[in-house]
Amino acid sequence: MTLQQLKCFLAMAEVLHYTKAANQLYISQPSLSYAISELEKELGVPFFERQGNHTLITKYGESFLPYVKQIFSTLNEAKAHLYEMLDASTGKVNLGYIYSISFDYVPRMLELFYADQGNSQITFEFFQGLHYTLIEKLKSGSVDLLLSANPDDRTIEGVPVYKQELFVIVPEGHRLADKEVVSLNDVKGEPLISLSKTSDIRNHLVKCFEKIGAKPLIAGEVAECIGMSALVRANLGIAITPLSPTFEGGKLKVLRFREEERETMHRDIHLLWMKDHQLEPSVKRFRDFIIDQSNRL
Repeated sequence: MTLQQLKCFLAMAEVLHYTKAANQLYISQPSLSYAISELEKELGVPFFERQGNHTLITKYGESFLPYVKQIFSTLNEAKAHLYEMLDASTGKVNLGYIYSISFDYVPRMLELFYADQGNSQITFEFFQGLHYTLIEKLKSGSVDLLLSANPDDRTIEGVPVYKQELFVIVPEGHRLADKEVVSLNDVKGEPLISLSKTSDIRNHLVKCFEKIGAKPLIAGEVAECIGMSALVRANLGIAITPLSPTFEGGKLKVLRFREEERETMHRDIHLLWMKDHQLEPSVKRFRDFIIDQSNRL
């Protein structure tokens, strides 16, 4: 059974006239008759019969017709879907990003992206999470693009797009609370409320402390910033972290690192994608937009 045979059957069922059906399909009448005959032989039933000068559809043909129509309807839907995928102005982007950029960078980029009316038909599905969890989603194909730290993985390609500054968060009444700026040496002996060992920030801080010949004194580990702010408010330690709304409000003071240390006390956020994965046009469009914006910063 071939699609051409089904096309011949469908045309013939609609007009019940061999010449007219052949003309619709731009084939000869013998070719049409042969295609229908072969289909009938394969299925073992007659689809059409002659009564005088008229051709009628049989009960087998009437029963078969809705299924053939459904086949071509499904094919047309499939083609339309593929055309949408090839259209860079439509489609969906599965975007993953770490929690700490969900409050500022991601909303800002989306607002700029949608400011272009040509992007209004592109939709997003968002995935927030920890760095290593999101890397696995990227590798599995659940995420098209990921905003996170560079995983140093040969199967992943990416570019730095954003420098995320790190700040010191201390409770009110802390010995450093009256300062506006501090150095890493000022806080090296302080108990630190840190993200878990699987966090890229934690690994980055370890390297920063190594540069001054020290190790971070970890007083507690948390999974995200809400838990971190609660423990700092409870006077159980300080935090070195990107800013988030969870640190706003009373009982906390936000300190910047000294200007000469700010180049060190930040981390690079990369836009990541799989090297061997074919990106859809809409995904490429958003990727290129983010890269272009990073070049303007």
